[in-house]
Amino acid sequence: MIANITAPLAIGQASSNYTLKWADGFASADVDLTKWSRPGFHGIKTPKQFWRERVMRIIVGTRADTSANYETYRRALMAAFNTPHNGATDLKFTTQGGLALQSSFLLNAPIQAPFNAGEVTIGDARIEMIAEDPVLYGQTLNTQDITFAAGSGVIANAGNCPCYPTLIRVHGAITDAVLTQTTLTRTVSFTGLTIASGHFVDIDMLNETVLLDGLTNYYSYIDSDDFWWLEDGDNTITISGTIGGSGNRKVAVSWRNGYTGI
Repeated sequence: MIANITAPLAIGQASSNYTLKWADGFASADVDLTKWSRPGFHGIKTPKQFWRERVMRIIVGTRADTSANYETYRRALMAAFNTPHNGATDLKFTTQGGLALQSSFLLNAPIQAPFNAGEVTIGDARIEMIAEDPVLYGQTLNTQDITFAAGSGVIANAGNCPCYPTLIRVHGAITDAVLTQTTLTRTVSFTGLTIASGHFVDIDMLNETVLLDGLTNYYSYIDSDDFWWLEDGDNTITISGTIGGSGNRKVAVSWRNGYTGI
């Protein structure tokens, strides 16, 4: 179902030197179960499950017209995916149906790329990656503003699974902002916090952080901390607070559509 990998290296139909020969781990992610024994009964009780990390494996074929060029392409492949010192890397790919997705990964094992006797211009490499976030995200970053004057707006996650917003930015002037994900009945609210005109507070719903102007920790102002996510489909977001006389006075929601697999 994967037509092309576009980053960190062009692989597949769009490349004459790298062929995507096999891919695994792009369906569902690993699952953890909450479970415990039931005294006096056979078996266990499993009240809930949740997704864990995603492990992805690909086999990439490399080919060239000369042995020297093959070595060059092989080294480029190693460099693109071998990133243990550089933090996470974006894996971007497109499906046969034209869906453009991405996942942030680290290497999960050494790249296996043996030299085969007699093959000096072709070879295969097995690459295993692990993503802390199991959701596959759309490459398009969506942003929608909800003004405090309007009081609510609808955010559409066009994927097929719940996902956290990339960022929630509350622009002043506003005092004691309240942000409710009405679809989930979850609220993040503040007490004693005034965001002045020209300033903003960034809320990371996934990592549960609150930063003034993206720098100063303002978590202590939180009153209700039901950090929320976006369900697949339409999500109604309701906002309120004491509105100041100037400034943008809005909440900017940024998100990527989330997919549980392809």
